[in-house]
Amino acid sequence: MTPVASRSRMPEIALPEGFEAMPMPPEAAEQGARILGRFTAGDPPVSLALAVGVAPLTAMPLPAVAIASSLVVPYRRRHPAAQVGVVMLANGPALVALHAGAYRRPPEGTREELLLPRIKAEVQVPDGNRMVVVSVAAAGQDDWPAVIAEATRLAGSVEKGRSTRAERDR
Repeated sequence: MTPVASRSRMPEIALPEGFEAMPMPPEAAEQGARILGRFTAGDPPVSLALAVGVAPLTAMPLPAVAIASSLVVPYRRRHPAAQVGVVMLANGPALVALHAGAYRRPPEGTREELLLPRIKAEVQVPDGNRMVVVSVAAAGQDDWPAVIAEATRLAGSVEKGRSTRAERDR
């Protein structure tokens, strides 16, 4: 695993061996995405997509477990078909959500949508004044064991990164 050095507002996360970064679309970066790419994991090996984002938490002087618990109801409202709960990882409490469904994207150069089966595990780790979102997805619903295992492992590797001077001065 390759640790990612902390950048401004980016915690450290241990990326899997063989991780291949993908170009970051500008709209994804504007929405808080910091890492986007692919890697292979599981037995048998499956191709997985990884996205890591960082979102600010607005003035919530609560313990991390209370923050994680407070995220469940709004998450369920936005994603009613997801299985959602709070789990304790080695680095603290996290909201974990599992989605099964489809991903729609237009193929290059056409206006038609391409419907792809997908399973996705999303882990949200509150670390004080921000939330780290780790999202792992695969192309098939049979790949769910690898998706859940890798999302949980990667989220458990999140460590608070070194804060920038501006963040320390707040």
